[in-house]
Amino acid sequence: MQALPHPHIPLQASEGSVLRAKAMQEYLLALRGALTRYAEVPPVHLMVLSEPDWKARVKHPYGFPFQRTSLREGLYLFLPARYPERFIWRLRETLVPAIKRAGKPSGQPSDFLDLNLGHEYAHAVAVAWKLHTRVRWVDEFMANYLYLLALHQALPELYPQAKQWGLLLAHLTPSDPSLGSYERKPKTLSDQLWFQGQFTLEAARLVEEKGPALLEGLLQAAPLTRKTVHKVLVGLEPNLREWFASFAPRKTLAPQELVDGLNWEEVGEKP
Repeated sequence: MQALPHPHIPLQASEGSVLRAKAMQEYLLALRGALTRYAEVPPVHLMVLSEPDWKARVKHPYGFPFQRTSLREGLYLFLPARYPERFIWRLRETLVPAIKRAGKPSGQPSDFLDLNLGHEYAHAVAVAWKLHTRVRWVDEFMANYLYLLALHQALPELYPQAKQWGLLLAHLTPSDPSLGSYERKPKTLSDQLWFQGQFTLEAARLVEEKGPALLEGLLQAAPLTRKTVHKVLVGLEPNLREWFASFAPRKTLAPQELVDGLNWEEVGEKP
């Protein structure tokens, strides 16, 4: 392992992965530069690990980038030094139905996974800014919004690619499209990716139509909690009501009736 100190994105990299680690560090630093316009961002540690080094440190399956964040123990991102071929093939196989509907993406699955490190970084930022609610779907949506806002401002050449991946994922078919099912942790990769696509497209709409307005309002309302987050979101962006309602089971009701009848306990809020 090689440690590379840095004031904002300190690195630890397995042997042979330092160049990859530095490239991803530059990517995250660009996103950080955009987000620090709104509030201070503490250091987030980036771990770029070989499979043996990964398994020695975490129980999370080797493949997807992920974050382990705590204001007490520190903010950490984990990225594979190389994506396992078995994992790439599984991802490709899962995407086949969506590709048949939406067409081939401009990049490879590994490009999507590298871009998605920005999403994991946004999770760490949300924790630091007290925007983390422990309502799983809310936190995933929030991370998509922060990530796309930063990408749109700092690396606009990559923003269309991220949005295109979101559009592709949204063409998958979920086993259960309710937000409550996401809160209970979708069992299939296809389900998880479909929700990711939905969150990406709605976040992109907010970024393109409203810029940082939602973020500025959320920071003023922080800390967010399970009990307050839905009221805060709808208060800042009333159009989210209709988006929330789109996840409800299909009924022969008018859109406003669906909104009025939305049960927040079923979409993640608990007393």
